[in-house]
Amino acid sequence: MPQRAGPETSRTKERPWFHSSIGETLTPTGRELFEKYSKIPPAEVDDHLYKARDFAWDIFPWPCVGEFWFVHFGLSLHPQYPALLARLTSPTNPSPPRLLDLGTCLGQDLRKLVFDGVPAEQLYGSDIFSDFEQAGTMLFRDEEKFAGHFIAADLLVEDADDSLGALVKTEETWDVVSALMFLHIWDYKNQVAACKRILKLLKPEKGSLLIGASTGSVKPGEEWYKPPLVPQERSIYRHSNETFVQMWNEIEEDLGIRVKVECTYDDEGERAARLKEEEGKGKGHFFKGGDQRRLYFSVELL
Repeated sequence: MPQRAGPETSRTKERPWFHSSIGETLTPTGRELFEKYSKIPPAEVDDHLYKARDFAWDIFPWPCVGEFWFVHFGLSLHPQYPALLARLTSPTNPSPPRLLDLGTCLGQDLRKLVFDGVPAEQLYGSDIFSDFEQAGTMLFRDEEKFAGHFIAADLLVEDADDSLGALVKTEETWDVVSALMFLHIWDYKNQVAACKRILKLLKPEKGSLLIGASTGSVKPGEEWYKPPLVPQERSIYRHSNETFVQMWNEIEEDLGIRVKVECTYDDEGERAARLKEEEGKGKGHFFKGGDQRRLYFSVELL
């Protein structure tokens, strides 16, 4: 049984973002990965995913777990994913570039990268909940391939001697940091702090890259959430394209650096499919509404 974090009541399956059916969330592309990479017999894939999701839910009931977001392989939907693959697999690089996936959860995006040709040796994941490492290897059946590539840490902890300060020892060593559905867990102030910490993790050289996605809104601003949706009342900041770029302009000025920021919303087809999926399941998502957008971004050091 995984170690629980937070209130015992937070694991209730009555939460609106705990979906009893995977429905159309698992695409043919995702199914192919589980059949070919994880070697799961086709008839057993769905049952395997339900068991793995329930195991992960018992670790922490993130909406991305309850909603089966981990089978979307969100990084692969990023407009710059082909360029990222080319960078990570290029034989011309003098040393293989390394990627750190923050908020890796089950490590789904790392497995998709490997499935698409990136050597596992170049890929690492980090999450505050250490038991997600076991959940990930259970889901993908690849314990040996990713052994030693999970860093249990809190990005905002800057003390290397802290039990969650392991990322401090990796500062200035990463060519690429990915952050999928990660930054939006904080309010504006802490998003700025998180971005500054990410800059410390990246190699301080031209071309070092942050790539990711967040749930955004065409009406940006702080949103407040109260129990039982969250254990304690808190706010998060949902960006628009414009406010995300503005945040990085502020960081540039504060730190005296130069970055190239690119930001775009998901296309209408992707958004329509997601709304149809919500309606079909009869249950909600943690983030929802007509103003919602999925915000894909990249930040490159100049």
